[in-house]
Amino acid sequence: MDREHLVYLYCVTAQPPDLASVEDQPDELYLVREAGVCAVVSLVEAGPFEPSNLRRNLEDLEWVAAETTKHERIVEAVMRDRCVVPFRFGTLFHTDENLMMQLRTDGEQLKALLEHLEGKAEWGVKAYCDTQTLENNLRCQHGPVSNLNEAIRLAPPGRAFLLTKKREDLVKATLAGRVDQYAEQVVDALQTAGVQMRMNKILPPGTTSRWDTMILNAALLVANHDVRTFVDMAKTLNERYADQSIVVECSGPWPPYNFCDLPRTVAHG
Repeated sequence: MDREHLVYLYCVTAQPPDLASVEDQPDELYLVREAGVCAVVSLVEAGPFEPSNLRRNLEDLEWVAAETTKHERIVEAVMRDRCVVPFRFGTLFHTDENLMMQLRTDGEQLKALLEHLEGKAEWGVKAYCDTQTLENNLRCQHGPVSNLNEAIRLAPPGRAFLLTKKREDLVKATLAGRVDQYAEQVVDALQTAGVQMRMNKILPPGTTSRWDTMILNAALLVANHDVRTFVDMAKTLNERYADQSIVVECSGPWPPYNFCDLPRTVAHG
């Protein structure tokens, strides 16, 4: 292998996939077979992935979008043909031999993962809340808050000030409790249709395409034969919480990135 190229790893399968089914390949894909598994790889130019260049490239949003989209498209295309253990963007080896050494090291773990993942896929679940509408409803309809509203109306100025502070603390605490309760109920309901669930970080406002507040960001590993149950359950949750300003969104199927706890390798040599 020349020093101008690196071996880029996309995913690992148990049986050889049909690489010809991957449309519009930007690079020629090939297989590296070792330890009873097949690694889907291609050769890439080393330059863009050298540490100093990579740091600069990762600040170039167009470069990142193009490269990660290519990576995801290839992994998803292979997934349509075979169960996969997907690897993260930028998993690189200097040579096929270096990759084969890693496959020998991780071979048993990879085979166990592939056996566990067979017939399943990852689904994303995000729940959002219109917290302003929910807060307004609490101010008007929540008994303890309504009682404080009336007490504030009848109280002299000094006591009204203290009661107003008490009311705002109560609204804040009740709102947080309601949001946590709804998120837990969504988790409890959807977990019954999944094999595993992984909780991910809540994304702050402005980082999603929605204007309301994310209250749940999770990934579920769902058996293919349970997908209809899973989707129907999400629909039922949306109907149940429509008057509580809660929206549940599901997406998938995706490669099971959240359920493949393997060390990620960069430029093994």
